[in-house]
Amino acid sequence: MLLLNPPPRAQIVERMEGAHPRSMMEGCLRELARLNRLLGVHAMVLAYLARFVRPTDRHLTVLDVATGGADLPRAFVGWARRRGLDLRVIAIDHHPTTAVIARDNCADAMEVRVIRADARALPLADRSVDVAVLTTAMHHLAPADAVRALVELSRVSRRGVIVTDLIRSRAAYLGARALALAFLRNPLTRADGPLSVLRAYTPAEVRALARAAGLNGARIHHHPLFRLALVQGT
Repeated sequence: MLLLNPPPRAQIVERMEGAHPRSMMEGCLRELARLNRLLGVHAMVLAYLARFVRPTDRHLTVLDVATGGADLPRAFVGWARRRGLDLRVIAIDHHPTTAVIARDNCADAMEVRVIRADARALPLADRSVDVAVLTTAMHHLAPADAVRALVELSRVSRRGVIVTDLIRSRAAYLGARALALAFLRNPLTRADGPLSVLRAYTPAEVRALARAAGLNGARIHHHPLFRLALVQGT
């Protein structure tokens, strides 16, 4: 029975949250972007985003919070161009070096504007974007802060919210350790991958956080490789 129960949620701060040389952060963000593609995170988020697009839409505004190296906004841009949508993406990250890297990575994507800001206090007006997205980042937040971030995502969005993250479990932790040892080379991603699982929330905990944030009607969807999506508004 112990093996089936998730481990206690860890309070350890991940290494990538600290200050590091830009070259190390760039390597970390490149590996995270590669994982997002290979593990299907981009495809998953885009599939949910498509649910919010109406047949008559010509314009769409998306907020990507905790954008990292902005690999997801760039995926949004390619997706929207193929659909003929006039897309505007606001990409936000709190880490100073990461925000600069994201801005540089989007120099050739006029659809994307990068802002350094905190997920718990978004510098946007109420209902100022169509869809607000938070991908693989809620585990960085303590429960009270996670609730505040969900409140903010809901506040600024007109149509709804997409939140994806890891699921904390013993099997997920063992898988993350194996993945880190076999495939990850950057010292930040290699150390932080398994820690991310230990800091993640279970589906029941995410459901409770959503209720506390007032995300009425939000649904939790389970995905392969120990991932979940919290979607409100469709």
